[in-house]
Amino acid sequence: MRKLFALIIIFAIWYFAGMNTQSYVLASVISLLTVIVIAFIFSRVIRYKIDIYIPPQKNLMFKNREGSLKLSTKNKSVLPVNRLSINLEMKYKTDKSGTRKKLYSGAAGCNDGDTTAELYFTAPYCGLIEVIPKKIRIYDYFGFFSNSRKLRLEAYEVFVLPEPKTVSILMPPFGTYTSHPVADSSSDKAGDDHSEIRLLREYHDGDLMRHIHRNLTAKTEKLWIKEYNKENDYIFDLVLDSSDANLTTELLDALYEIVFSILGSLMENEVIIKLHWYDRVTGGIRTAEISNREKISETATLLYKSDMSCTSEEFHNAAGDVGKQGMLINSRLEWYFKGEHIFSFDIEAVEKQLIGNIFDLRR
Repeated sequence: MRKLFALIIIFAIWYFAGMNTQSYVLASVISLLTVIVIAFIFSRVIRYKIDIYIPPQKNLMFKNREGSLKLSTKNKSVLPVNRLSINLEMKYKTDKSGTRKKLYSGAAGCNDGDTTAELYFTAPYCGLIEVIPKKIRIYDYFGFFSNSRKLRLEAYEVFVLPEPKTVSILMPPFGTYTSHPVADSSSDKAGDDHSEIRLLREYHDGDLMRHIHRNLTAKTEKLWIKEYNKENDYIFDLVLDSSDANLTTELLDALYEIVFSILGSLMENEVIIKLHWYDRVTGGIRTAEISNREKISETATLLYKSDMSCTSEEFHNAAGDVGKQGMLINSRLEWYFKGEHIFSFDIEAVEKQLIGNIFDLRR
């Protein structure tokens, strides 16, 4: 539309110049035509002088909460740009086609650093979103002309986590999850510690002196205590069976909601969880050990990037006896503990069912 409008103006000025032969009118017409031609040339040339990149930033967000993505532009020309737009495609890894987004930037300075624009969006599902800048469009100063060029940039990954929620789980007595309890440490002599240190904290009255972290205490001149895994910490296996299923974005969203809601709730019971899932890239079972809430987001990035599609035979050959004494959640959204059925989720009501039920594992 702007180009058509510009052409109409050019012909109108040309016609007016032909009807009036005064020299000052002809000079004005030539000046206007020159400006329009320069604007057209500017929009075509400057598009190759603007570089686009996605700067390092936090790429974790929560489902159904507004998130943002920053894109930066670098103007390598000597002329500033007062308007440009960037076309992006945003899609989940499991989708064939995505959503088109357009980000407008007010300006791109000339050789004076980067200009950053921010795109705001909401993710409706858990999972991995790929953001692919497709095209940049540059406008002339009058907005009459614009020209674009395609971008060849790698996809930027955004990991969408389920919103934290409290799930009521009644746990069985400690020691019934697995036959591999985590040992407690009673010595800090070299070579005698066979457990992991959970955290370091300042000394409190009543703490055992043998648990003092000598190196850190010497550096900071404060008493620091090594806190070990407690005797009632147990490793809890949670297996994700994704076999014989069409892993759509909606189904994976439901699976992620169930898995990570359960993981977050188990953290309250001082349980170390080993999450197992099939990865077609490696052709076997991958395992992530989760001992705190920070590990949940790290595990999500590994799980989202895996190709979990497999047949029942492939899964069982790879899994073997993994997690036989723990939990299993399958692609039909069925939850099992030690082989016994606990609950079947409805894909349309997973979040409500997680919050609205009490899940009793004491069987």
